[in-house]
Amino acid sequence: MNKEHPQVVKNLRKIWDAKKIQMRFTQVEAAKELGWSQGAISHYLNNITELRAPAIVKLANFLDVDPRDIDPNIENSLHSVEKKFISYDVRDATKKIDEILLSRRDDSSILVKIPNSGIYTAHFSQYESYKECYARLISPSQLKTPKTYAVRLKGKKNIEFFTPQKLPPSSAIQTLWSVVAYYYY
Repeated sequence: MNKEHPQVVKNLRKIWDAKKIQMRFTQVEAAKELGWSQGAISHYLNNITELRAPAIVKLANFLDVDPRDIDPNIENSLHSVEKKFISYDVRDATKKIDEILLSRRDDSSILVKIPNSGIYTAHFSQYESYKECYARLISPSQLKTPKTYAVRLKGKKNIEFFTPQKLPPSSAIQTLWSVVAYYYY
């Protein structure tokens, strides 16, 4: 039995057991949806196979939880995360500090241009003076509670922006992103 990440396995098992009741699934049904064998799931749950970042992310998406709920240190293992070194605190710029911030690299996101016309003018009316606007989008699994979602509806070519309260039903959505930043120029 692999003893390298026992807390991660305990976390997964606790979440799995709770979600199994809430979502009403079996290991066989989960395996089918995940594209794995039932034995593979059993091996992860029983610490026979080491839980690595790709499996943790896939399981977290299936269980609808943040991957950090399973492995609080997962960001250190993700390819889309880089270390940024923090030098000063704004409250005292005379004291150098050495802190590290784990930050998602831009390659895990996409940048889209937002024209200053049509449906976008109404949505971004508070920024009428901008010449160019861009939005940085990431997968909803990377940011589960954004202030704004970018959505491409089924049968449409364009992207529209919605608050979580006004998000269309999932049956109408072709592609969904979380908006992490807007850039105005």
